[in-house]
Amino acid sequence: MTDSLLRRGQHTLAPLQRRDLAGALALAGEDPVANVVPLMHLEIARASGLMPSSMWAVRRRVGLRHELVALAWNGANLCLVAPADDSEESESLRADLAASAVARFTRPAAIVGPAQVTLDLWGRVEPWWGPAREVRARQLSMAISGEPVETGPGDDAGLALEGVRPAVMGDYPVLLPACVHMFIGEVGYDPLRHGRAAYEERLKFLVRAGRSFVQLGTIDGRRQVAFKAEVGAVGGGAAQLQGVWVHPRLRGRGLARAGLAEVVRQARASIAPTVSLYVNDFNPVAIRSYEAVGFERVGTFATVMF
Repeated sequence: MTDSLLRRGQHTLAPLQRRDLAGALALAGEDPVANVVPLMHLEIARASGLMPSSMWAVRRRVGLRHELVALAWNGANLCLVAPADDSEESESLRADLAASAVARFTRPAAIVGPAQVTLDLWGRVEPWWGPAREVRARQLSMAISGEPVETGPGDDAGLALEGVRPAVMGDYPVLLPACVHMFIGEVGYDPLRHGRAAYEERLKFLVRAGRSFVQLGTIDGRRQVAFKAEVGAVGGGAAQLQGVWVHPRLRGRGLARAGLAEVVRQARASIAPTVSLYVNDFNPVAIRSYEAVGFERVGTFATVMF
């Protein structure tokens, strides 16, 4: 598949230019919860004046002009901002985008985003990028834009639980094991054996940015993390929670609901007015916890992991 062949399509894929920034922000801003990751990088570009090399523009030929119609963030994960309807024009766009992705991008660690667009792309690129390690075809996208439901404190049971608060670097020795335990359970491999430097760099960034939240307590006689969550992405007035975790010994005591409610309060006050997350549809316990706090279903995500 060559660039000359791709140029004969109706759409072109090229690095985003500074002149496209306002249009890209408007396009992604039509659904901030779905497009929070691209919006985060676009807002950083607007503030810094530096265009990210991983942000790509999809343009459609309209006479002698090229109109911006879609975006692709090709970082560690691939995230698309593209139409999901069944019109002939949208079908043509997604076909050209898939062909261009195969020709221009290396296979990412994952494809993540709104389910219809993500799975459509996966169906087109699978012959070149497959097989996938796992396809999570239905993940509930949830959000809350008001005050969380008062859930009451979780069951302390002599754990000397502290309040939920932003983590500080002094918490890092106990925070890192909790994050790794969550990552292994969710993603399926140990990040300290595969890309440790990048993993720790990102966690330290979130701590320093005030986007890692912890609740510490005394567990088995040691001060450990009882509950944690990170705000992994912020853009367009939305903050996306990631890495929600309760210590295995403490599950079933209501700590997740109480901790989430407090994270939502603090995140809405200091980070963004809307707090979102996405959760696997095969995790009913987590879904019930999110709903109890006041999160509502706003869409469906999908993740293709390699």
